[in-house]
Amino acid sequence: MRLLKILVVLVVLAFVALAGYAYLGDMGPRQQEMRKPVSLDTGTPAAAVPANATTTDPAPEATPAEPDAQPGEDAPEQSDDQMGTNELD
Repeated sequence: MRLLKILVVLVVLAFVALAGYAYLGDMGPRQQEMRKPVSLDTGTPAAAVPANATTTDPAPEATPAEPDAQPGEDAPEQSDDQMGTNELD
């Protein structure tokens, strides 16, 4: 029984030590500036591409989703302050 008490005390002390280290220790994120060139497909040919730039395959085009409204149904009216929002906003 005495050994069990010592084990429980050691586990509690280990947990307190871990929590103290996490709270007081040097566990902040290391921040550094990263710059990565981005090329946008605007339909015009690119003027110059850096020599170290890598190219990737274009993503497949998405298929259009089926509309929820049936033909002949009117969309609900929205006021100006509701434009551009949905029920998730």
